Amino acid sequence: MSTPLITVCIVNYNSADFILNTLSCLEKITKNSYKVIIRDNNSKIKDYNKLKKHSQKYSNVQIYRVENFNYIGSMAHGIAINDLLNKIGTKYGVIFDADCTFLMKNWDELLINEINSEYPIIGTPASYNTGDVRTSDFPLMYGILFDNSVMKEINLDFRPTQNGEKFRDVGYEIRDKLKEHGYKGKILGSRSTRFDKSGPFGKFICAEYYLNGHEIVFGSHFGRGSNLGKGKYLSPQSKKRRRYSLPIIGDFLLKQRGKKERKKWIKVCEDIVKSQLNL
Repeated sequence: MSTPLITVCIVNYNSADFILNTLSCLEKITKNSYKVIIRDNNSKIKDYNKLKKHSQKYSNVQIYRVENFNYIGSMAHGIAINDLLNKIGTKYGVIFDADCTFLMKNWDELLINEINSEYPIIGTPASYNTGDVRTSDFPLMYGILFDNSVMKEINLDFRPTQNGEKFRDVGYEIRDKLKEHGYKGKILGSRSTRFDKSGPFGKFICAEYYLNGHEIVFGSHFGRGSNLGKGKYLSPQSKKRRRYSLPIIGDFLLKQRGKKERKKWIKVCEDIVKSQLNL
């Protein structure tokens, strides 16, 4: 096997099915040599064992588990990303949320061709309706490809911070740190299927990403895969919000819906990849 050009980093927390989908997709559509490093943040042992067992079929995948990890939520995720970044020794690095994957054939070559000394990072923004200034011209860490030498130069810290009432979430430094060092960022086009139902994932709620000049969906982010997307079904836009807010039964219904949508989302990913294999 040739020396990898890319290291793909993924944090797992009870999201084995999503990550196994990503591994399957990448194997079929990645042009350059790559390796994958997965850090498990003390998931339920059943989830971790499933991920470990099924990832063994890939010779380029390394998975390790951090037990007795007392952090949760955004802080746990940020600490894990920092740890993974320190393990990258290839020219390029990729960070994926566990439930986000790229889906276009030769995704790696396409993104690398967008990278240069002025623009060392490209990837996914937050949902377009958030009004978040961080995403206006720089990507967030849901799915990004970057020049690793630049990432080391700017020394990003992915841990969130709390300053009084102001909470700054995972990856808040990306835009400011890159700009301080004279760099710019590029973002993929983003659609939320909550508002735009025209794409392949339009039957349920997630994000779709598109690369300029290409009609095929470039990638997708299910959104909060570790809890099966519960939050998006409780949003003010959800027509069934009151039903899901019922004690006990509401949580059960949310889990069942989340499981069904996870299965459907993965199937759409598989179909998009399959449609390109003979192109």
